[in-house]
Amino acid sequence: MQPTGKYCAVLFDFDGTLADSESAHHRVWNEILGEMGAHIDDEEYKRESSGVPVTQEVERLIQTRGLSISAKALVDRKVERTVASFTRDPIALMDHALEMLEWCREQGLPMALITGSGRQEIAPTLEHYDLTRFFDHIVTRNDVTHSKPHPECYLKGLSLCGIEAAQAVAIEDTCHGVNAAHAAGIDVIAIPNAYSRGQDVSRATVELESLAQARDWIDVRCVKRQP
Repeated sequence: MQPTGKYCAVLFDFDGTLADSESAHHRVWNEILGEMGAHIDDEEYKRESSGVPVTQEVERLIQTRGLSISAKALVDRKVERTVASFTRDPIALMDHALEMLEWCREQGLPMALITGSGRQEIAPTLEHYDLTRFFDHIVTRNDVTHSKPHPECYLKGLSLCGIEAAQAVAIEDTCHGVNAAHAAGIDVIAIPNAYSRGQDVSRATVELESLAQARDWIDVRCVKRQP
């Protein structure tokens, strides 16, 4: 029997896609900014900050708030506070995240984590839920020169997996992630959440409401493992 289906690997974003971490990132930012007399309200965070790698976000905050701190120092402070916060108070996973990862493994689909966060920032959540066991490869902002929305992280993920763009499907929650995957030539499922809903995800192949829906959508399009 000839294999059917198109996709033979799934590439996952992390924050807001697998981990329900955006509200916690927002809280950490406001703890840091509060010490400098600044603040990010909900609407601005959703519009400007959700899904943006910290190295890009610090530049915007320093400029718009007139902060007297270097970009590197602010990045280091955010990373340090994030690791401490996420270690102390583990982040919840998005609905159906573990089910989705288990299903992909049962189907024999290789998985890669493609995130704009750094390795230190995701480590507490990966360790708490033992998520590393699911992924064949992990690409973070520490592994590339240009993070999302640049396609470099996804191109690196494809190379590590040894597959062509047409063989993979990505799952993202923000416009930045969708645009990164699209620019790499990868079909992408957008699943906006409370923090990214309203962003322009028009470049997505399809927009769905949950990881459960994504599983069903991929199921009829993935290369089936033969008995």
